[in-house]
Amino acid sequence: MITYPRWLENTADAPRLRLIGIGNAGVHIADRITRHTSFQLETFALNSDKQSLNSSSAGTRIALGPMTTHGLGAGGDSETGLEAAKESLKDILTAIDGADILMICAGLGGGTGGPTAALVAKLGKERGALPVAIITSPFRFEGRRRAAQAAEALTELKKHSDVIVHFENDRMADFSEPGQDAQKTFAACDELLAGAITTLACVAKGGGPLPVSLPDLISILRHSGDGCLFGSGSGEGDNRADLALEEALRSPLLDNGRLLKNGSEVLVNISGPSNIGFVEVAKIMQGVSSHTSDRTNLHLTLSVATNSDRLTVSLIGRTGIGELQHLPVRETAPAPQPALEEHKPNPKPPTQKIHQEDLPLEPIAKGRFVNSEPTIFEGEDLDIPTFIRRKLLN
Repeated sequence: MITYPRWLENTADAPRLRLIGIGNAGVHIADRITRHTSFQLETFALNSDKQSLNSSSAGTRIALGPMTTHGLGAGGDSETGLEAAKESLKDILTAIDGADILMICAGLGGGTGGPTAALVAKLGKERGALPVAIITSPFRFEGRRRAAQAAEALTELKKHSDVIVHFENDRMADFSEPGQDAQKTFAACDELLAGAITTLACVAKGGGPLPVSLPDLISILRHSGDGCLFGSGSGEGDNRADLALEEALRSPLLDNGRLLKNGSEVLVNISGPSNIGFVEVAKIMQGVSSHTSDRTNLHLTLSVATNSDRLTVSLIGRTGIGELQHLPVRETAPAPQPALEEHKPNPKPPTQKIHQEDLPLEPIAKGRFVNSEPTIFEGEDLDIPTFIRRKLLN
């Protein structure tokens, strides 16, 4: 059964949104949104790494666990990160109280982001807020430990979050340009996440000629922890609708629209000036529909975002539950198979095991050590030579 916070039924005002960036990755993404978002959005930065926190542009910055981590971070240990969050529980409650929607942004796998995000979602839901988690999973090259911590954090988030928008770092990076340096790849990932959060915030705030209700948004993305699809593009001029849709489909999380075939719920958000024409809207929806399957549910929202002539198309949705693991990340050439030989080589004859007889050695007296205490370790007398104790001559 789908349940909604009570304030959804009792107010006609726009919900109070609050963006909370947690950990290094979450704080970076929150900062990018703060710099590029045109509308007002309360932003909080929570981190156990004080040096990283000091450079954040968030409206409110909270250092987690000053006595636990001494401002040096959790060191990739999720238990330390959780203890730091619990130490700063009062500060976290201050960031939560009064919000209708908590947009929690974090990178899973590290010490701070995952456990703190789950705690923030739990506390927020207990206080009547709607937790929306926007998360990333670690790259494969980051090791098994981070992958295990990310899986554990995702399990906890699913218990307390109403919506989870999950992005895989590997899927985004695999579509980067060959030879692109690491800094540009990470920046592209952050830009993609910032676009997704901005889209969600615009839709959640409502307004415009064709809005989508918040309960509808929840139902669309409720199971997106199993896999999220997202793409955004913009265009100007007479063919702005074609340009915007083409750019959106080129997103690494859509793979030129091919991954939309696996989408079960897809929301199309069209925003721009007030002169958006019905023909443009119809053209965009027909283009999206051509990339989806018959079982895909399409949802449309139209909003007036700017006074310029630029039109923006954003696609966000979820895959069928459990289908993300079957989506291809990158096709690889099959390993070459060895050529079949015409004749099998003759098998080698079995070798006979040589039996070595025991040597007739007489026991040697210990001399002045005869009355000394034996050196016993784990039940073995170390004064007896190893090759005799282990019967290596048998």
